Amino acid sequence: MMQSNNPLEVSCKNCGAPADFDIINQTYRCGYCGQMTGIQEVNAREMNWRLLQKNKIKAEFAGQQIEEHSCTSCGATVVFQAGEASEKCDFCNSKLIRKELSTPEQMPDLIIPFFITQEEAKQRLLDWGHKHKNSPEGKKLLSNINKLEGYYLPYQIAHGPVHGEVSRDGNFRRFYYSGYLEGTAVNTSKQLSNFVLNGMEPFDWSVARPFEYGYITGNKVKLRDISDADTEKRVLKEVKNDFMPEVEKVMQTTGVNINIGAGHLSVISALLPVYFIKSGHFMAAMNGQTGRIAVSTDRQKVTIPWVIEPAIYTLLVMLLIGYFFQFDGYPMMIGTILSGILFFVIFGEGRASLIRQILKTSTTSQAMREDKVLKIKEKKGILKNIWNARLVFQEPNCHGQMVPVKLQFYGFGRILSIISNMILLIGAPFFTAAFLRAMVTIGTGEPFFDHFKPAYGAAWYILTGVWSIIYWAKGVRKDAYEHPIIYEILANGKKRLMGKQSSRRLSFLSMIQVGETDSSGKKITVFGVVKELGGIGIFMAIFLILLFLGSTFVIIS
Repeated sequence: MMQSNNPLEVSCKNCGAPADFDIINQTYRCGYCGQMTGIQEVNAREMNWRLLQKNKIKAEFAGQQIEEHSCTSCGATVVFQAGEASEKCDFCNSKLIRKELSTPEQMPDLIIPFFITQEEAKQRLLDWGHKHKNSPEGKKLLSNINKLEGYYLPYQIAHGPVHGEVSRDGNFRRFYYSGYLEGTAVNTSKQLSNFVLNGMEPFDWSVARPFEYGYITGNKVKLRDISDADTEKRVLKEVKNDFMPEVEKVMQTTGVNINIGAGHLSVISALLPVYFIKSGHFMAAMNGQTGRIAVSTDRQKVTIPWVIEPAIYTLLVMLLIGYFFQFDGYPMMIGTILSGILFFVIFGEGRASLIRQILKTSTTSQAMREDKVLKIKEKKGILKNIWNARLVFQEPNCHGQMVPVKLQFYGFGRILSIISNMILLIGAPFFTAAFLRAMVTIGTGEPFFDHFKPAYGAAWYILTGVWSIIYWAKGVRKDAYEHPIIYEILANGKKRLMGKQSSRRLSFLSMIQVGETDSSGKKITVFGVVKELGGIGIFMAIFLILLFLGSTFVIIS
């Protein structure tokens, strides 16, 4: 059954041990006894827990002296113990208006108590500020340290199985996935920067407790003040951000689009401990449980990451030209300029610079006490969540059933195949002419090279060379994502290659959409493209055939 003190943890209904989510079979499975528990069963238990918790809060409310105060300027709604209220809003410095807390249902299901005191938080922030005193963030923090406030902030905790589809920029193919969200915290306060608050996560969910009024005694509490629709948008955005790194790793690119389907996703309200400083565009936040710090002054940086690859290709072309022309400056300059223009135009199509807000953060941390003295351990990944959060991609098998798969877009064999095809395409007249010349000279005693002039095929070499460069720089990416190598993940953990050879074959003709599927579901053929282009297509086809034949015969003429 589900543990009563933390609804984010799912326990086996048979033996009570923790149950992990089995993404492939879409069910919870006990790692100890193997008992399976369905998603709907777990969701029903969670809803029942939440109903009991709300009733408990209502019963407790009758004996509490709680005051609610609202800000007429920024809309913040905060809760204090009677007699502890501030007269000014800590979020915008406007006057607070008192009203009755008539709906105790506003109080959350869960709470993570403060572990770090305000004095300890102030000292830690001061230490961080002095360490970064030469940065704008450090200077702002030190000058605003006396504005530090500690609040229980409103959050929604999203957890449960998710599914969706992924596409790459500029590609039509969709890839499907299933996953499990272990517990993403989404702030529901409109006055504070969600960007900064995200930077001080994660929290340790294992110490989350059912809400009780005793936890907030002597502390300030802010209530949720964004709509259900805006909350849902924030949740889905956070879910997307959580899965993006894993998706980018699998798809081997940052240019991906994710659609989220969260039909079985559960959302639980919670109060989480946060210390913050807010002054104009400056905001600093510190996790009141773990001690992690995030600071922003709204500074931005502009990056153009896509220029690296064309710059590398241009450099390689320059060195190649230099090798063949004994590093003569003039041909190297002309070749480098022309190839640079070509590569930067190809790679720059549809790409833009990235503008990102600068956020300074401390390393992921964990707070503890030794002889009542606060100690904070900082280490990347120190707070590992106990729940499974990996993604599993899925594709239909030959029977139309969705099965777990591993996707591969590039590999040594595929790259070698592409390079081999380029050599065969560019050297087609040369190889054909060499074959014909060999047929003529065999047994005659005539020297092979007497009537063999490979340089005469230059027109074909240049045309197909440019085509190959464009395909390598642009087309092969699109082609590889439209025709991935797919392995089915079997029940025993082994992999089995899926699909026919044609489903993963790459082609230079993909740049004119040959081999792709049109809107009616039919495969696009060379004949179809020529027919679609009409007279121009027929002319181009005849020109290429004549150029190939002409280049072949002038080589052996």
